[in-house]
Amino acid sequence: MNTGFGYDYTTRTHLLVSDEDAADFLQSQFTNELRPVEAGRCTYGLWLNVKGKVIADSYVLCEGEEQFRLFSETSESAVVAETLENHIIADDVVIESEPALVGVAIVGNMVDSVLRELNLNSPQAGRFESAEGCVVFQGRRSRAGSVEVICLSSVAAVRVRAVLSQLGVPMVSSAQMTAERIEAGYPQVPIEVGPTDLPGEGGLELDSVSFTKGCYLGQEVVARMHNLGRPQRTLFVVSGEGVVPECPLALYNGEAKKVGELRTAVARADGWVGAAMLKHRFAKVGDRLVSDLCELLVERAFRGGGGDL
Repeated sequence: MNTGFGYDYTTRTHLLVSDEDAADFLQSQFTNELRPVEAGRCTYGLWLNVKGKVIADSYVLCEGEEQFRLFSETSESAVVAETLENHIIADDVVIESEPALVGVAIVGNMVDSVLRELNLNSPQAGRFESAEGCVVFQGRRSRAGSVEVICLSSVAAVRVRAVLSQLGVPMVSSAQMTAERIEAGYPQVPIEVGPTDLPGEGGLELDSVSFTKGCYLGQEVVARMHNLGRPQRTLFVVSGEGVVPECPLALYNGEAKKVGELRTAVARADGWVGAAMLKHRFAKVGDRLVSDLCELLVERAFRGGGGDL
């Protein structure tokens, strides 16, 4: 039986990066490995500042040796473009802001049947497929697996939505998608891990950072944290009862010591669930924390690593 759902959104980052130095330049700025440079490759990673803090995220799609397309649902195009443009020195690189596009995430074991109806091949890990005015690549949404279908035109968007409707694919809200994503352990950049945070504090070093590629912006700080062990702060899954609190929200322990910040909170059947950045020294799994608006339980580390101690 096919199970799963769809989620409709609009891209916030859509950039085209091209010219003869595009590949080398992006490799020097992006946290993940973009080589070998070959058409059809799709890589998720981060854009950092010189202090190693997380500015934005995106998928980088290689369309050829000198052309790359960048997509993100939650990071702003202007932020990514400015970050890149500030570090162009003598590089032959052109960065163009492109129109926002409709994206549809498809989650669960109905992915293959939906893609067949759309005449799209199922993408392999680290690759993207394109046809019928769409590109599709594996997403970061759910333990059940997911793909992102980016519609390159309004005509394609109408067609994708029509197919989902014909197949009876249920569509979920942003809050429902967020709850699924939190359960799966995929942090949202830049809300849950952002400009005040290092990748390792959100567990993003597990799959969004390369420790074997050449130098990139912020690499020294990221490598130092990796080599020294666990960070001083970690992103945790937290939960509470009653009304969903507005974020961000300062959090305190039983001694009235500020221990971190609630970054995200959304409703679920038994109350609400969220993501909080907390200091290890003053908070751990099983603790109850308070704010001016609510009380919450620290359930577990958002991702793997030492955060659940």
